[in-house]
Amino acid sequence: MGRLREAMNGKENPLELMVMCAVMIVLSLLGIVGGLSRGLLGNMDGILLLGICLMIALISALLLFILAKEQGWIGKHKSEDGPAATAK
Repeated sequence: MGRLREAMNGKENPLELMVMCAVMIVLSLLGIVGGLSRGLLGNMDGILLLGICLMIALISALLLFILAKEQGWIGKHKSEDGPAATAK
């Protein structure tokens, strides 16, 4: 019950979210590869299945990108010692 309260308070662990996103991306890509290797593009069910796998992979990748940017792992890092701080 404590983990549920943490998630509801917005105190989730970003590393756990990143691992979940990475797992979803890998599973979605495996689904796409498996679907393409079985020739599912020939009917509507296969196209919808591949589309859902692609959508899940893209959403998970976007969330993973946003989480990594918030953690400061990618992108430019803002520092207090920049040119604006020396001008003051």
